[in-house]
Amino acid sequence: MSRTRRYWFIPLIGLLLFALTACSGGGSAAPTESPTQAAAAPTRTPRPTLAPAQPTATPRPSPTAAGQSGQLALVDIGPLETYKHESGVFQIDIPNNWTLEDNSSPSELLLIWTDPTGNGAIWVNIVEDNRSYTDQQLVDALTSFLEERFGQQPNFVYEEARPQSDGSQLVVWSYTATADNNVRSTLLGNSFIEQRDDKISILTTIVPEVQFETLVSKTDEIINTYRINPSASIGGSSTTGSGTTGGSALAPVQIGRLQTYNHPAGVFRIDLPENWSLTDNSRPGELILVWSDPSNNAAIIVDVLEDSTTYSDDELVEKLVSFLQSAFGNQPDFFYEEPRLQSDGSILIVWGYTATASNNVQAPMLGNSFIEQRGNKVSVLTTLVPEDQFETLVSRTDEIINTYRVDPNASVP
Repeated sequence: MSRTRRYWFIPLIGLLLFALTACSGGGSAAPTESPTQAAAAPTRTPRPTLAPAQPTATPRPSPTAAGQSGQLALVDIGPLETYKHESGVFQIDIPNNWTLEDNSSPSELLLIWTDPTGNGAIWVNIVEDNRSYTDQQLVDALTSFLEERFGQQPNFVYEEARPQSDGSQLVVWSYTATADNNVRSTLLGNSFIEQRDDKISILTTIVPEVQFETLVSKTDEIINTYRINPSASIGGSSTTGSGTTGGSALAPVQIGRLQTYNHPAGVFRIDLPENWSLTDNSRPGELILVWSDPSNNAAIIVDVLEDSTTYSDDELVEKLVSFLQSAFGNQPDFFYEEPRLQSDGSILIVWGYTATASNNVQAPMLGNSFIEQRGNKVSVLTTLVPEDQFETLVSRTDEIINTYRVDPNASVP
């Protein structure tokens, strides 16, 4: 299946599956409770959205780097110059020959510097959050991010967190990368997470592991110049007040390593992130399973119902549309798009609305629901993520969706 998706409230799964049953008789039933009452509000737990810098995924050695030695070019650290972010939120000394890529959004700073060889990088990622987090919560956020971004890379490992004298927490991690000329090299990352008032910060350095001892005095010098100004604001706007901000304020969805889930009755299977939690709301004759990510801002829902009636595509669409309208039609900015027939015979409807998180942050949500009939099985597969995280997540959610299989010969218990 090829799809699109976004998510907001996990218990809307129960509503979704209820509607499928209700529509099996040809009509639609109103939900037993409103989505806002049934839904768990998303959180703003800071979990970094750092995209992996290009050097970490594909080191770019200099033309002579892999000659006889077969090693990557030595990271080139020039004279240091102080970089002060225009918002005043942070400053750091950076080699003057490194290149900056600024991927910041209105609510998050994300800056990546790379050295001339492409084999070294420094990242700064800062978000704002008024809540106080324990050291363990910060470490959990960082390790979840590392597993999500790098967990599928060859030989990926990370060590236990190490408290630092300045109050930050260090996690050392690594994996094996392959350069453009097929040279394999272990890349070593040092990521420091800390909270300074309402600022959650991650500072990361990445270098080839074999060069670490050569470079450590210079990277330590850079790291020790990093300063955060808690009184400054990202984008120059206040971080207090109603809680609404421009851009996303929801925690990034965490997609860990995938593992295959086989339903005990053999009705379906799907590959799911191992760090997601399952809630089984099934009942006799209908499977209703909801997986939610650790941030509680995304969900995958599987609903499978036994029905011996053969439905046309139009009838399947009517069932899904009736549910979406009855369950979410009263939500702010509710919409749904025209159905799209998929190459595997399923039908996709993209829908969404604007939801309000527990801290009053407004968050547009997008749902992608796929309805299909396989033998005497009517199935709905739904993915939900915050709308502004869709582009970041789409490759992973597509990977999950394309593993979904229904066995028409099995029986729903």
